[in-house]
Amino acid sequence: MRGRVLVALLGLAVVPARAEERADADLRRLFPEQAAVFVAPPGGLSRLKVPAGVLAACRPDLSDLRLFDRRGREVPYVIDTGPEARTRVEVKETAEAAILDVQREEIRREQGPPRQRESYTLAAPATAPQAGAWELVFRTDRARFVRRVDITAEAPDGARRLVENGSLFRLPNIAKEKTRVTLPPLAGARLTVTLEGEDGFFLEPRLVFESARFLDPREEASVPLRELARRAADGRTILELARPRGLVPDVLRLETATPAFDRTVEVWDVRPGSSDVLLGRASLFRLEAIAAVGESEMTLGPARGERLRMEIVDGDSAPLDGLAFAAVVRQPSLVFSLATGGGEEPAAMLYFGGGRAYAPRYDLSGLLPASGQALAGERASAAARLRDPSAAVAARLGSVEANPLFDGAPALAFAMRPGAEVDTRLYSERRALGVRPSSEGLSLLRLRAEDVAHARPDLADVRVVDAAARQWPYLLEPDAAQEWQPLEIPSPLRRERASRYRLGLPVSPVRVDQIVLDTDTPFFDRVFRLTATMEDERQSTLAEGRLVQRIGKPRPVSLAFPPARVVALELVVQDGDDAPLEFRAARARLVLPELFLAAPAGDYFLLVGDPKASAPSYELARVRDVVLAVSSAPVEAKASGPNPDYSRARLAIERRGDLVPQVLLWSVLVAAVVVLTALTLRLARSGGDAPPPPA
Repeated sequence: MRGRVLVALLGLAVVPARAEERADADLRRLFPEQAAVFVAPPGGLSRLKVPAGVLAACRPDLSDLRLFDRRGREVPYVIDTGPEARTRVEVKETAEAAILDVQREEIRREQGPPRQRESYTLAAPATAPQAGAWELVFRTDRARFVRRVDITAEAPDGARRLVENGSLFRLPNIAKEKTRVTLPPLAGARLTVTLEGEDGFFLEPRLVFESARFLDPREEASVPLRELARRAADGRTILELARPRGLVPDVLRLETATPAFDRTVEVWDVRPGSSDVLLGRASLFRLEAIAAVGESEMTLGPARGERLRMEIVDGDSAPLDGLAFAAVVRQPSLVFSLATGGGEEPAAMLYFGGGRAYAPRYDLSGLLPASGQALAGERASAAARLRDPSAAVAARLGSVEANPLFDGAPALAFAMRPGAEVDTRLYSERRALGVRPSSEGLSLLRLRAEDVAHARPDLADVRVVDAAARQWPYLLEPDAAQEWQPLEIPSPLRRERASRYRLGLPVSPVRVDQIVLDTDTPFFDRVFRLTATMEDERQSTLAEGRLVQRIGKPRPVSLAFPPARVVALELVVQDGDDAPLEFRAARARLVLPELFLAAPAGDYFLLVGDPKASAPSYELARVRDVVLAVSSAPVEAKASGPNPDYSRARLAIERRGDLVPQVLLWSVLVAAVVVLTALTLRLARSGGDAPPPPA
């Protein structure tokens, strides 16, 4: 039975994923880049590690990646993503170190404290571990220590330095430690381990060999992340980094020139059309002692947005110098079966990029278990072979080139058609737009605060039209963007031991979710309430609590609350008998929508301001995932102002239809009243002329 499974695996090359007569060339036109795949003869079950450059060009699920053999037939494959980066493998073996010699000495110096040096000679295990590599573990009950470590190995072929100026440490104040060193293959070698420290004691560790290890670095790819923006606010350094859409980092690495620091770092996924998602929070640090110690990496959850926001809590410390970031990602492999013809010719061609293809549904995917699924029998054997790098021939990728078959027509060409005409006279506001050429036919427009102020709260009256008043389809992401704008903050009104600050908004109404107040007052601790006037003139409390400024360096005070569309803001601070607080500046974080437009380059208009409009319905919404996956070009927002076509008379005519039923109803009611009144008067008169009844 096992033989039949292996034959099936090795025979995949001769079973095309699709019939050859199907127009596979059309499929290859979806991918802008290609690279030759070389497999050592005779081929068979092969494994190709996908390099970082290919990952960055593809979608995160590698759906826009295909493999074709020399005859132009599509080759099915399995994606082996491997374990998560920095995942610790289960310890398989443990061996006590056989210590052959011990030496200790204390080195006194004219400058600096005395240095304790201890040296241990031990024999490495005679055999390599069954899984992974040996790690030398230093076990000690010391609560705090920092040591420099050097390890040399003496083998029949000579001595070599394994570790030079390494570090071991345990720092309870920040709950960090490093007590193990990974060793290369050294079966039967004689090791000399030298420890040096300045803690005033000898470490005297118990030395143990373990097979626990971190993921082999060769299975990872490190990609620098480009910085888009940086600012300082509220004792934090806030950076925005571009995330190549094909890279889903497992680990983020921070690099800085600052020699000593201990900062809390948060990483947020900036997702279009939804709230930002916290991917990870960690305490990163560096301490320069006899040997530099620290942690500069943090694990992350899966990212989906095109940007990452880094928030580094500086407090009163200076921002870190020379900041740079890199994403550490799992390097997936394509596992496939492919025969080669020998020679130097490529065995296949890899086509990738563009974001235009859906994930293929190869039957081979069933050979690898889903998360949490257990396999047994021959299926488990097949899955093990697919995951075992030693069971497959290593394939390599040639240089990346432009795909000559690539069809550069916009990916959204199918949606770039004008829709129904609209009556532009019904919209009170208009903004001119300039749509630039876009490779995928998609443009991005961030609506401005004044656009949103004139629009309906649900944005149902937003339209994009051309000169012929034809509307063009778009996707709207209501709370996709944030923008800081200053607020007017006049002198407060003092009443009943409280100060009232009327915060002047840039436009009204506007959607906000945070207020920041700048002050030079060195200390205060007062009760506050932030209230808003809504569009229906209702008063609502957005935030309340205490405004606090600790003794020391003044810093801005932030008031955060759920997003709200407000007409006016008022801050009430209970002063007691203290003088009112003086705020030299204030700013608000506006929450703004973004609009993804499928339209060719040209001049358009953004229309808003029809209170009776109903929300548009475009077919584009049915392929939302495709639209948000492709790249977009920014729209040039031009002049804004009243719509010259706007006609109140026309609006009145359009809305007159709403009054017809009411007029008819009142007319019927008035006519009925008139008739009843006439009948009543007539009966009254006829009753007065009748003869009296007989006595």
